[in-house]
Amino acid sequence: MQPAEGYRYSMDPFWLCSQVPSVCSGDRILDIGCGCGIIPVILGYCFPQSHITGIEIQTELAEIALKNVIKNNLEQTVSIMNQDIKTINPESAGGPFDLILSNPPYKKQNTGRLNPDTQKAIARHEITMDIQVLALKAETLLRHKGRLMIIFPFERLIDIRNAVQSTSINPEWIRYIYTAQEKPPKRVVFSGRKDISAPNRTLSPIYLSPRDMMDLNILPKRIIP
Repeated sequence: MQPAEGYRYSMDPFWLCSQVPSVCSGDRILDIGCGCGIIPVILGYCFPQSHITGIEIQTELAEIALKNVIKNNLEQTVSIMNQDIKTINPESAGGPFDLILSNPPYKKQNTGRLNPDTQKAIARHEITMDIQVLALKAETLLRHKGRLMIIFPFERLIDIRNAVQSTSINPEWIRYIYTAQEKPPKRVVFSGRKDISAPNRTLSPIYLSPRDMMDLNILPKRIIP
């Protein structure tokens, strides 16, 4: 379920979830800005022995996310919090977390046209949360050696790197996603680890055809080599 008007998810949550490595039984996972709950629901099916929390600041979307959790019989695996990420701490959110994911707002404030629809505006523009706030909050919520994964527009990769530079989260790998071979990447998936100086690798890119983008069978449980 998602609103008929307002915020509606794209393919980004599916691309991000497809890059999640194997999750151990009992691992705690957090989705920051979960919207209608698409990422928690996907991961709930892939990793039913984990504990997944979705945080969403917009009340209507948080209510829809909870309905999606219930309709998919995932209450034992997934919980939804209607709260501002800036106000939570590991204890209040059920952490610390082994994995934090986010498909955050991707447009800087005062750039581009601000959508008159509030749901769309908050989902697209950095109004309630920007990439720097996300990185700093993720640092406090991750456990030692925990992983942060973000999907973001390719042209904003430098902003991710700058955001984590002042934290204990170190770049681990990136993977570019192309929707056409003759064009620049459309998205980049970033993975970083807390308190680990991992080699910053660039994994083999993903090339998606229009048929791939319509096919929801792109969600293997583990595709990271």
